[in-house]
Formats: sequence, C-alpha cells, structure tokens
Amino acid sequence: MTGILRSIHAPMIFALLLLTAPAARGLEADAGASPGEAAAKPIARLWRGRTLASKADEYQVYLFASGIARIRETPGNLGVTVMRRADGKETEFLVISIWESIDAIRRFAGKDYEKAVILDRDREYLITVEPNVRHYEIEKTLIDAPPVTSPTRPTSGP
Repeated sequence: MTGILRSIHAPMIFALLLLTAPAARGLEADAGASPGEAAAKPIARLWRGRTLASKADEYQVYLFASGIARIRETPGNLGVTVMRRADGKETEFLVISIWESIDAIRRFAGKDYEKAVILDRDREYLITVEPNVRHYEIEKTLIDAPPVTSPTRPTSGP
C-alpha cells in the first residue's frame, strides 16, 4: 500500500476492523457454542449513497444525527463505521453497521431487511442511493492501525 493510500485509508479501515473484531466485542466464533454447534457470527451491513460534494458536509451532519443515531439505538447493533470518499463533484458515503444477528437487523430495517433504510431527508441530499444493502458474516479481523474516534472531518493533514 502506498504511503498516501495508507494515510488516507488505514484509519478508516481500522475503525471498521475494530468494530468487527470478534474478540474485541466478545463474539469469538466458538464462544458459548456447544460441541458440534457453531456460535452465531456478527453480521456487517453495507450501504452506499452519493451526494454532490457541495452538500457532503451538510449530509454527513444529518447522517450522523439521524441514521447513525438510529442504528446505534437499535438493540443488537454492535457498532458502525462511516466512510467518505471524494470523487470529483460527488462524494460517496459507505456505512458499515455491525449486528449480532439478522433479527437485530430486522429491528432496525424491518421485515424487508435487505432493502436500504431511506431517511426522511435523504432525497434532499443523495443523487445516488443503492436500493439494496449487502450483508456479510464476519469471519476474522486483523488490526494494524491506530484507532479513529472523531466523527468529524479533518480540516487538514493526510
């Protein structure tokens, strides 16, 4: 990984990995399982949306206050990582939420849990929204980067 890619992506990747680290969350694959019975693995839910770069900061504030707060308040949510990527006149957001089970995801998203949860004001900001989300079982996490704790965008630096 080049120096610039590492400086841009490593902190975001670490945040995702920290949230998904089974041992860090007490979710080791065999914890509490009887012999011959696999323990449930945490599930990552991925959603993407794009906004105009000129609206990205405002959308991020809204996203944290509305969508991320709702995710975190849902029983069974283990954490969330928000990633942001500038792409010319557009900015893409990737939200990766971590859940203890599909039932927990249903508590957040409803019966049709594979559909994106569209927030009240998303259409004011988003020019592209994936209508469906993707879910992945978390198999393993390795971490080699410092933690990221600030929900705000840096004003300068790498």
